[in-house]
Amino acid sequence: MLPFGVSVEVHTYRLEVRGAAAGRHVLRQERDGRNVHLEAETRFEGALGRAEVTQLSRCTFDHNASVAFVEHHKDPQSTRSFRIDFDDEQGLVRMQREGDDSAEVPYLLPYRDPLSMMRDLRDAAPDRTRVWIPMLGKSVLARALGEVELDTALGTRRARSYLLHPGGSRVWIDVRPPHAILRLAQATPEQTLDVLLVSVGSDTRMPAWETLEAEVGRKDAKKRRRRRRRGRGGRRGRSGG
Repeated sequence: MLPFGVSVEVHTYRLEVRGAAAGRHVLRQERDGRNVHLEAETRFEGALGRAEVTQLSRCTFDHNASVAFVEHHKDPQSTRSFRIDFDDEQGLVRMQREGDDSAEVPYLLPYRDPLSMMRDLRDAAPDRTRVWIPMLGKSVLARALGEVELDTALGTRRARSYLLHPGGSRVWIDVRPPHAILRLAQATPEQTLDVLLVSVGSDTRMPAWETLEAEVGRKDAKKRRRRRRRGRGGRRGRSGG
C-alpha cells in the first residue's frame, strides 16, 4: 500500500552488459480509474551506445489489455516516435508514426504492449506454468521455470523465473507483493542485457505522461486556432462577394 497522497510506484534499475554499466531504467505506474498508466524511461550508454527511450502505456487494470502505447527514441543521429491506439469498440488498432505514416489493422485480441506485458507476469498466479500474452505481430509465451533465491541490491529475494518465447529472454519476479520485476536478462544477437532492480520507491508524478499530455494540449490548441482563422477568413470572403 502506498502512503496517503502518493499514487505512483517507482522502480529503478541498473543496466549491465557483461558486468559493465550500460545505463539506467526507471519504471513508474499509477492507477487511473479502470486503467493503469505506465511509463519507462531508459538511458543507454557504454557498450550499447548512447540513446534515450521513453515508453508510455495505458492499459486496463483488471486484464492489462492495452488501450494506448507511445514510444519515443532519441540517439545522436535521429529522433523517432510512434503511437498505437487499441480501439476495441471500433475493432481497430491504429498506428501512427511521427509525420503522416499511419496504418490500421483489425483488433482481434486483447493485445498487450511491452509494458503491460510485464504486468501480466507480475499478476500471474504462482501455480501457472505458462502465460500466453497476445501482442501485435506475434504472441509471447512465458514458461515458468520454478522459484529461485536471487541476490539483489535489496537483499536476497525469492523469485519466480520465466523464459520468454520467442527471443529467449529471462524474467525474475519477486514472489512477495507487489511482485516487482527483480531482474530481466534480454537476449540480443550479440550480447545479453541485464536489467537489475536497485531501488523501490514512490512519487506523486508521472513526468513522461505529463509531458505527453502537455504536447497534445498544445497541438489541440494550435488546431483550434487554425480552425478559427479559417472560419474568420471564410466569413470575410462571403461578405465581400
